[in-house]
Amino acid sequence: MNIFIGMKVPRENAELRQAADLLAAAVLDSGHTPFVATDEIAKRSMRDPGIFMPFVRHHIQHADLVIILNHPELRGGLIEAGMAYAWDIPLWLCCRAGERVSSSMRGCADIMIEYETLDDLRDQLSSLLMDKSRFAGFQNQ
Repeated sequence: MNIFIGMKVPRENAELRQAADLLAAAVLDSGHTPFVATDEIAKRSMRDPGIFMPFVRHHIQHADLVIILNHPELRGGLIEAGMAYAWDIPLWLCCRAGERVSSSMRGCADIMIEYETLDDLRDQLSSLLMDKSRFAGFQNQ
């Protein structure tokens, strides 16, 4: 399965960088293919939204699952969540326990993963990704 991972750009934020790496590793370890949007945009030096948003749209349209890592300053991920919701692509939302999440974002999410630590996030995500019954009937492949 192709899994799109959306999050705030982790520029100079060690925890976000670690979270991006953790999400990608959990997806790979479960036998799926991760697409970390912020990393893929950076690799291609895409700075113009008129260029990177069609790129993002294409990869969401071809994803079997979208995972969004919530952050208080998240902006682009809200658009990505809306795209997934509009195209009926399952959306998992990861947020720190007690963190404020908009009602619209909660309404788009099929699964909420509330975590205390990054290790907790990894464990919960890995467990969900290994549960093949969660994926029955919605693969784009």
